[in-house]
Amino acid sequence: MLEIGIRLADQVVIGIGILILLAVGVICSRRTKTAEGYFFAGRSMPGWVVGFSLMATIVSSMTFLAIPSFAFSGGNWKNCLAHFTYIPAILVAIFLFIPIYRRTRIDSAYEYLEQRFGLWARLYAAATFVVFHFFRTGVVLYAVSLAIQTILQLNDDALTTVIIVGGIVVSAYTIVGGLQAVIWTDVIQGVALIGGGLICFPVILSQIDGGMSELVSVAYADGKFDLGSTKWTLTEKTVWAYMLAEFVLFLQLLGTDQTNVQRYCAAASDKAAKAAAVIGCCLAVPTWTLFLFLGTCLYVYVKMVPGTGLEGLEPDQIFPRFILTQLPAGLAGFVITGLLASAMSTLDSSINATAATVTNDFYKRLWVKERDARHYATVGKLVSLAFSVVMVAMACTIHQFRASEALDNVQRMLLSIVGGGLLGLFLIGFVTLRVGSRPAIIATVMTALFVGGWLSMDTPIAHQIFPTLSKSMPDKFWVSTFANLLLVVIAYGTSIFWVRRRTGKELAGLTIWGGTGESDEGEGN
Repeated sequence: MLEIGIRLADQVVIGIGILILLAVGVICSRRTKTAEGYFFAGRSMPGWVVGFSLMATIVSSMTFLAIPSFAFSGGNWKNCLAHFTYIPAILVAIFLFIPIYRRTRIDSAYEYLEQRFGLWARLYAAATFVVFHFFRTGVVLYAVSLAIQTILQLNDDALTTVIIVGGIVVSAYTIVGGLQAVIWTDVIQGVALIGGGLICFPVILSQIDGGMSELVSVAYADGKFDLGSTKWTLTEKTVWAYMLAEFVLFLQLLGTDQTNVQRYCAAASDKAAKAAAVIGCCLAVPTWTLFLFLGTCLYVYVKMVPGTGLEGLEPDQIFPRFILTQLPAGLAGFVITGLLASAMSTLDSSINATAATVTNDFYKRLWVKERDARHYATVGKLVSLAFSVVMVAMACTIHQFRASEALDNVQRMLLSIVGGGLLGLFLIGFVTLRVGSRPAIIATVMTALFVGGWLSMDTPIAHQIFPTLSKSMPDKFWVSTFANLLLVVIAYGTSIFWVRRRTGKELAGLTIWGGTGESDEGEGN
């Protein structure tokens, strides 16, 4: 039996929040009878709703927990300017990604790659997406469950129960309600996330003598607004490194990730999809800044206000314990709901997008091609259920073996090696005419080998065999940036050797240049 360490009013608020999410799933279930309804919400969602969903998807539980912790500790504001690179990334999405995806009316982002380069590209990208989210959902569910355990002051044995209950709740409304439920619950979760952060500021300021001016003064004197080094070097995480790496990451999420592409396609019109991207950007960037400032405020609060019980805690424990001990009854429940919401918006998106990918890119494309839309909707629900079980099992495994950091490292390494140049592959499809299947596959393989070699230089064996080379390698922070650039260069360079004229019908709608161009003679699977 769990002994919940929070007040009754907080429990009531959290319970109401969960019931609302489940009710949304039930209400939306009426429109999940077909694959179009289940995976794309009937392609009829209002732009402002999709915009909230885009924000809630990219502003994950890691924002709610990790950014305040980063700002509280030595990270300060070093990644602040990097968040603003979301603005140019959104402009690229509006003028490049959204028009092409909506024009082609694809069922997944990776279907585009088959039309452009062949079946190999579709299966490669789809498999990379599924593997990444296989690891990611388990890590996210475990991380937020650990925070909830801290807030509720539960013993270690109860964490498995928290994981299972959390997994059941998020899976229930996602499986039943499809993408429409995911999007509408994202709106609720987005409001809870932002509201949960805003609630904390009056509580902090009311206990600091001198209020906001004193808080800013102390934080500035201690260097808590430090933006980081501006040196031009590849061996340090400078301001420029953060900005470029984050910009490439944003482009990859907006241009190649099924969770975002689904939302572009779910909007009622091209205008609504572009408006959604703008709204999502206008919500996400201030939210990141809000939680950075919250971490700075918590630093000053712990330093200046005695007897809070927060002294000596690890940075990632400060915010959860602050919620429990310093916020009034009811408001603490709302902030905890915001924490849960930030995780759920990540998990529900991953569940539905992975189900869409497995159903459309593997099941429908390779095995069962001629069934009706209801059949594929049923398959999607079964895949969602299976993936939810795997997600909970992964989170429980992480808990049992205390392997969150190890699995996160494996996830990042696999994504870097296998999918490090994925953005580059999409970009050469979008903006070039001459690059076709053979140059693309050569560039993809060579990029994977390059990234694998790079990462191997950071191993103990490499440090012994190649001490000078391993020390001179750029920081792994640059892997994604260089990998995508390398793939584009190799693909375009090798396309010189495999060129033939393609017809307008073959490239119609697949590039920014229209329907004609040159490509290699090995088109197809």
